[in-house]
Amino acid sequence: MIRDKKDIQAVLPWLSKNGKSSTGLALKDSELRYRRLFEAAQDGILILNANTGAIIDVNPFLVQMLGFSREEFLGKKLWEIGAFIDTQASKDAFQTLQLDEYIRYRDLPLRSKDGQLFQVEFISNVYWAGSEQVIQCNIRDITERKKAHDALLKSEALLREQSVRDHLTGLFNRRYMEETLGRELRRARRKQLTLGIIMCDVDDFKRFNDTWGHTAGDLVLNGLGKLLLKYVRGEDIACRYGGDEFIIVLPEATQAVAYERARIICDKTKLLEFHWEGKILGAITLSLGVAIFPADGFTSAAVLKSVDMALYRAKKEGRGQVVLAY
Repeated sequence: MIRDKKDIQAVLPWLSKNGKSSTGLALKDSELRYRRLFEAAQDGILILNANTGAIIDVNPFLVQMLGFSREEFLGKKLWEIGAFIDTQASKDAFQTLQLDEYIRYRDLPLRSKDGQLFQVEFISNVYWAGSEQVIQCNIRDITERKKAHDALLKSEALLREQSVRDHLTGLFNRRYMEETLGRELRRARRKQLTLGIIMCDVDDFKRFNDTWGHTAGDLVLNGLGKLLLKYVRGEDIACRYGGDEFIIVLPEATQAVAYERARIICDKTKLLEFHWEGKILGAITLSLGVAIFPADGFTSAAVLKSVDMALYRAKKEGRGQVVLAY
C-alpha cells in the first residue's frame, strides 16, 4: 500500500533512470495505477474518512454487488447504508479502527438493495494518504464458501446422528447408551443424585417372529420405538439395547418416578394395534425391570446386572409387568 511520497520514491527507482524523478510525476503515476487496481478489484472496497467515518470512495465491484449507486454510498457512514444489517457492529467497527487501526470480521451479513443476503469477510485498516488519514475496507463475498461450510457441518452432524441411532426404531443404539450411562453415573456420583434404569423386552418375540415373519417383527419394534419416544421424559435416553430389548436411562429419577414411567409404558404397549398384510397382529406385551443408582449398583456393570435380574423376574413371574430390583 502506498502511504506517502517517500514510499513512492522508494518503489519507483526506474523513474530516475529515465529522467523523471519528479515527486509530482511519481505520485501521479502511482495514483493512476492504484485507481486502476481499485476499479478492477474483484473484492468490494470502501474508503472512509478516518475522522468522520464518511465514505469518500467506493469501487465498481461493490456497487454492482450490492446494487446501491455510487451516489448512495458517498458521504454516508457504514451504518447509514441499508446493506450493513448490524448497525451497532458497524459503529463498533469504526470506533475500534480509531483505536487499533485494524479490524476483521470473518462472517458479516450484508443485504443488497434488492434484498439478497451476502455473507462477507470484512477487513479494515487505517493509513495515511498524503496528509489525509483514511480507512480502507475490503469486502470479500464468501457466501458460497459459507454455504459449503454449513453443508459440511450439517453432513457431519447427520453422520454423527446416524452413528448413534438405531435405524429401525429411531432410538439411540447400544454404544451411545453405554457412553451416556457412564457419563450420567459420573454426574450422579459427583452431585449425589439418583439415576433410574428401565430395561424391557417383548414377551414371546421369537414365537411372534416365527408366526408372522421378521418383517412383521420389525414393524413391531419400530412401533415400540415410537411409543418409547412418546412416553419418556425429555431428559431421558431411550435406547435399543439389542434385538427386542430396550433400555431407558432416567437422569435424576427416583425409584417412584422410574417405576411410574415403566408402568405407563407397560400399559400403553398393551393398547398397541399392529396391522400386517390386511390382518391385525396379536397383542404385544412388555416385561420391564427397574433399578436405581446408587441403591441397586454403584457402577454401570452393577446397575445393569440389577435391572437385568429385575427383568428376568418380571418374565418369570408372569410377563407383561414391571418389577423392581432389590
